Amino acid sequence: MNVEIFDYLESCIIVFNINKNIVYTNKNASFHFDIQPGKDITEILQVDDRGIFFDNLLEILSKDGVYKNFIRLIDKNKKIQFCYINVFKSGGFFVFEVIVLSGFSKLSLSQRDLNYNNIKYISQGIAHVLRNPVMSISGFLNLISKKLPNDLKADIEPYIKSIQTEFTKIMKIILDIEIINNASNLKLEKVKIDDFLQKAFENFQKENTFKFINFISQTNCGGDLFIDRNLFGLVLEEILKNAYESIEEKGKIIVSCQKEGNKIMISVEDDGGGIDKEGLNMLFTPFYSTKPKSVGLGLFISRLIVQAHKGRLRILSKNNTTTVKLILPIEKRSKIRTQRLSVV
Repeated sequence: MNVEIFDYLESCIIVFNINKNIVYTNKNASFHFDIQPGKDITEILQVDDRGIFFDNLLEILSKDGVYKNFIRLIDKNKKIQFCYINVFKSGGFFVFEVIVLSGFSKLSLSQRDLNYNNIKYISQGIAHVLRNPVMSISGFLNLISKKLPNDLKADIEPYIKSIQTEFTKIMKIILDIEIINNASNLKLEKVKIDDFLQKAFENFQKENTFKFINFISQTNCGGDLFIDRNLFGLVLEEILKNAYESIEEKGKIIVSCQKEGNKIMISVEDDGGGIDKEGLNMLFTPFYSTKPKSVGLGLFISRLIVQAHKGRLRILSKNNTTTVKLILPIEKRSKIRTQRLSVV
């Protein structure tokens, strides 16, 4: 095969073997990254991605044959670049196709620099553009499946089911994007926060029973909050899911709630190993994730929802323990709404 044709591509092409040794790079890859044949492919990864993430990546490639996601890579100037990677297996080698998203890489990683109105506008457009074609393709697949001759069903239907599974993942991403657009449009109702937390915690336990985890509930606030049940429920689900996934085989997850002045503090604590300082700084960055199959929008969306509730979301990690705190204001009702006034 004439590999010189890859030098005309705008994307970076890096080919490596099972021993992580690079065997080929095109011109763009050499331009952006400090790599060459013989070097270790993991040198372009951030330090915390060179172990677990890369091992997971090879396992995914050996099973599914392909992996696509956003990632931050280290360029030849030792700076972090925001990229999109398409990794696949070809024969006895692995191929990194890297698209350096220079426009995104110039963005500050600080949540404070993200303009919500701009993000909301962009997300609305993306969701609108993607939803219709995705739904159409899914519909045509169902139609094809129904019209398949009986002698072809056994051979073709497994492929159709695989495609439909991938479309389900895409629809989940579209729904996440739509939540960004609707995060500020709250439908508030008064709830007893202890009851709400207890029910959410119990439902999560019932659906996640594959690990030996001690679920501990310490909710005894005795207070009421005005929240959007659906959106706030998504926040709790995301936080509990992250806690559950951080624990490898056995551990504990503690949900607690306490009243502090005119605020209610909800805490979710796990002993899943903790998060390093660099990881903590990146947690609320859109599309950042240490999980191979995660899009990296969960915590970003959760923070938007909590902020829309006039609250704060904080994450602390120390001594292999991570604690997520949701700090929400109790409605402070003015006297004119709570007692008869003497108006002169």
